[in-house]
Amino acid sequence: MFIDEVSIKVVAGKGGDGVVSFRREKYVAFGGPDGGDGGDGGSVYLEADEGYTTLSHLRYKKLHKAGAGQNGSGSKCFGKKGSDLVIKVPVGTLVRKDNRLIADLTVHQERCLVAKGGRGGRGNARFTGASHQTPRFAERGEMGEEAVLVLELKVLADVGLIGYPNAGKSTFLAAISAARPKVASYPFTTLSPVLGVVDLEDDSFVVADLPGLIQGAHQGVGLGIEFLKHVERTRLLVHLVDLSAPAPWDAFIAINHELASYSQDLTQKPQLVLGTKIDLPAAAAQKEELKTKIANFGNEVDFISAVTGENLRPVLFHIKKKLDSLPKVSKLAVEPEPVAAISPGGPPEFTVEQDEDGAYRIKSEALSRRILRYNLEQKEALLRLDQLFKRWGIITALEDAGVKEGDLVRIGDLEFVFEPEDY
Repeated sequence: MFIDEVSIKVVAGKGGDGVVSFRREKYVAFGGPDGGDGGDGGSVYLEADEGYTTLSHLRYKKLHKAGAGQNGSGSKCFGKKGSDLVIKVPVGTLVRKDNRLIADLTVHQERCLVAKGGRGGRGNARFTGASHQTPRFAERGEMGEEAVLVLELKVLADVGLIGYPNAGKSTFLAAISAARPKVASYPFTTLSPVLGVVDLEDDSFVVADLPGLIQGAHQGVGLGIEFLKHVERTRLLVHLVDLSAPAPWDAFIAINHELASYSQDLTQKPQLVLGTKIDLPAAAAQKEELKTKIANFGNEVDFISAVTGENLRPVLFHIKKKLDSLPKVSKLAVEPEPVAAISPGGPPEFTVEQDEDGAYRIKSEALSRRILRYNLEQKEALLRLDQLFKRWGIITALEDAGVKEGDLVRIGDLEFVFEPEDY
């Protein structure tokens, strides 16, 4: 099944906790703290892989987790880093996070970091100093990033075959490449894009057979808008017109109208018109008329029979010549990751607001993440957090906001009762 859009959740690994440990050996005096750091959590990457042509392998697996870092241990032993997770996606995949385009994967093995693993917590050996030689404090590991990603595949090909159903697109692709799309005498035989590689002397190019368009496709008629987006990623459009069908010129105009209705950018793409099925008697009567009208319209036109092979090779050289004069498909502009505002050398920005229940809330994502690194079951961790609040002016900001003794204060999931006499 061809799936070209999925939504998945990715969770990077949590960093391992640092450990409180002291060296205690019989003949070693003043062993001191030797708690090791926790390992960093694993990160989540997306990687473009030519072996995939659809996102169907991600359709049912919605949650993807990287490995967590191991906790530190005594003797200054560091925890092992969590294993990274690499999710394979087809070449041509667009990655959106929080409605922002963060990656356009157009090259084989190109990678994108989508969720960074949490940092490991520091063990108590890291906090020794001349004034504090026996710290009984260690940090917890950070939580890994979480994100909901929308992945959209836009087929990446040099040439896109367009035209009405039964115009001969699949037959043409089968005749010029090793691809074997379904070929039949009824409309909508092709239900999903099919890629084929055309080898021409010492060079090659990729051709995409796109599902047949009909009038009203840009509004969802037929296969509709679902596959029109794949036309955007091609460098050259080869428009196949069935000469044996009634009114081939009307079919040509109708398809171009659908392209323009979907996106005006598609009207600017170079287009080569191929009149097909010239081996059939009905085609000969309309060949010259179509040639004249197409020329007046401003497009180049050739005539082929994919069944008999007539004029196929010259057409391929014509396509290759046009491709040589066209630029490669450029990447879409990626929006940068927003950076949390942090004052140089100071605390992250925060605000104090009052909740509906009367409690006060300190709003700062960076501060909330920082507090999660404190193990509040350790007495020394509480003292360090107290010093942090004083140093960063949080206590003063609470008093300015009207917080009084006994009021409830929240920071993220942490709640505490304000007691000014303790400061």
